[in-house]
Amino acid sequence: MASGLTQSFLFVIIREAMELTIEAQGRAVLGKQNIKLYGKGKDSQHLQVVAKQFDKIYRKAGANTLVNLKIDGKIEKRVLIHDVAKHYMKDEAIHVDFYEVDLTKTTHAKVPLEFIGIAPAVKELGGILMKVANEIEVEALPADLPHKIEVNIEVLKTFENSIRLSDIKVSDKVKILGNPEDMIISVQAPRSEEELANLEQPTAEAEKAAVEALTKEPEPAAGEEAAVEGKVDKKEAKEDKK
Repeated sequence: MASGLTQSFLFVIIREAMELTIEAQGRAVLGKQNIKLYGKGKDSQHLQVVAKQFDKIYRKAGANTLVNLKIDGKIEKRVLIHDVAKHYMKDEAIHVDFYEVDLTKTTHAKVPLEFIGIAPAVKELGGILMKVANEIEVEALPADLPHKIEVNIEVLKTFENSIRLSDIKVSDKVKILGNPEDMIISVQAPRSEEELANLEQPTAEAEKAAVEALTKEPEPAAGEEAAVEGKVDKKEAKEDKK
C-alpha cells in the first residue's frame, strides 16, 4: 500500500512534447486520504491515484506546470497540482488537489529560481552568497507558465553587485509580479576577525552569567527572615525569664 492509496489503480506517466499525463480513477468512498479535482465555478470531484507514482510526476511538474489528467480512461482535463500533503513519516503524498484551469485566462503561480554559475565575488573575494528569494510570483496563461527560471549569478563580481527582481528576464508571455527593487541575491563581504570576536562576546558573557546564576546560593525570602528572627526573639525572651 502507498500511504493508504490503493495500489491496484492504474497510474501511468507519459511524457510527450514536454507534457505529463496522469491516469486516475473516480473515488466513490471518501476517507482521510484522497485526491480532489476542483475548478472555478465547478463542482469538486474526488479521485484516486498511486502515491509513489504521483510523487515521480510531481517532482517533474511541480505546482506550476500543466498536467493532463485522464479520469477513468475517458475524460481528460488540463490541471495544475495544488496543496500536496505528505505523510508525516514517509515522503509520499496522502492528499492532493488538482486545479482545473481555464486555458484562455491568466493565472498566478510561484516559480522556483535556479541559480547557475559561480559568483566571482565568492570564488575570488571570499564573499558569502546571500539568497533572499528562492521563488518569484508570475502571471501568465496556464500553458505559458515556466517550470523554473534560471538566474546567472556570474554577474556578481563585487560586493556592490546584486540581482533584483527587475534584473530577471522571462518570456514576453510571462509577467513578473512584485516590487522590481526587491533583492533576489547578493554577495556579502567576509567578516573580519574583529567582527567575529564582537559577535562571540555577547554569547560568552551570557554563558558566564548563566553559570554564575547556577552556582550562586539563593538568598532567603523576606518571610523566611522574619520567621527566623521571631524564633530568636522568643528564645532570648525565655533566657531573660531564667
